[in-house]
Amino acid sequence: MGLRFWLFVLATAAIAHSMLYLADRQISDGVDRLSAASIAGRDALDADPELKSVSARSAYMRDER
Repeated sequence: MGLRFWLFVLATAAIAHSMLYLADRQISDGVDRLSAASIAGRDALDADPELKSVSARSAYMRDER
């Protein structure tokens, strides 16, 4: 195996490592931003307090025949 092959392997590994590092960095930054937003009270997943639960006996859940 020649020097060109090992340079190709090394370059491929360096590019893959860089891409994985950047992807991991973006994921961890996104998690930090989401947790900071929920700590500040701006949680996007909060439900509307006016919503009512729908039970199996509710007219919305009955089968229409």
